[in-house]
Amino acid sequence: MKQDLIIQLEKIIGDTHADEKEIIHHLKRLLYEADLQSPFARPSQNIADLISENLNLISNGAPSENMVKTGFAEFDDTFGGFALGELVVIGGRPGMGKTQLMVNLALQIAQSYPVLYFTFDLSIYALTNRFLASASNIANDKILQKQLTPDELEQLTSQKKAFSTVPLYINDSCNNSMSAFRAHCQQHIDGHGVKIIMVDYLQMMSASKHRNSRELEISYVSRELKNIAKDLNVCVIATSQLSRAVESRGGAYLSKHPQLSDLRESGAIEQDADKVIFIYRPAYYGITHDENGNDIESLTELILAKNRNGKLGTVKLQHDKNFTNYTTFKEYKNEFTFSEERLNELRDEHIF
Repeated sequence: MKQDLIIQLEKIIGDTHADEKEIIHHLKRLLYEADLQSPFARPSQNIADLISENLNLISNGAPSENMVKTGFAEFDDTFGGFALGELVVIGGRPGMGKTQLMVNLALQIAQSYPVLYFTFDLSIYALTNRFLASASNIANDKILQKQLTPDELEQLTSQKKAFSTVPLYINDSCNNSMSAFRAHCQQHIDGHGVKIIMVDYLQMMSASKHRNSRELEISYVSRELKNIAKDLNVCVIATSQLSRAVESRGGAYLSKHPQLSDLRESGAIEQDADKVIFIYRPAYYGITHDENGNDIESLTELILAKNRNGKLGTVKLQHDKNFTNYTTFKEYKNEFTFSEERLNELRDEHIF
């Protein structure tokens, strides 16, 4: 197609009998026809046919092939998971646990769909250790510092076989070229059937066409990620840093909860995203007990602050002691014990 386009362009420009207006007219027509042949351009469909197709899908009761389960039961039950064609943004302050959440999501989703993971923050070596830590429940710092017992080393070695069947692909390039990024995504979609593209994190990507304006640059990146999700029918999950505004708010339990206005550097992220999820750990701000005195040191909240295709809300997770995995939050229990001596006294006094 490219060679044919070049030949036609040369023919139009080289026509010495055509005036300027005719040349512009032919060039516009050629570009229009080229756009129609683009793999991203699809014919328009009749609404009646679309409704009939949707009703068939609804009536047969089969689970939607477009839905992606996260592996977190409460989130999936409450919000249905993610969907192909969506841009999902996970926002949080540095150190809040965004990358660890992405690692957990990648491992859980890869049980059902091939995943392409772009790491622009951590090196591939450091990220690989995060995956090993998550799979083995061994603290990441012990792996990095090589302070492992023989049993732990054997446990890590055993993960090699487990990961051999996981359709998870990692890349740490393409952060300076959106065209290279899209091409790499297309290559893995065609070659490996990738359905989930993960980006950690959005502000580490750049676009040469807007280098003089950080806001325009991030807006362009955000829009391109959404276009990739829609055009290629994949789910794009990207982490995003939040501004320091959240730090300046008061110290009450709820005051540190992120808001859409905290998304850093561009309102376009909020506009382009189909879902915005904030990750929030009260313990990050030294809040270890809630207003009722419950211990919340291991509590992590996933706050769905924007959902173009459903409801909003919050689900609770908890992280393990090594901060390698998130699991379903165990509800608070008011634990108490009986004194056997006091029970005998009450019986003697015929209290019961």
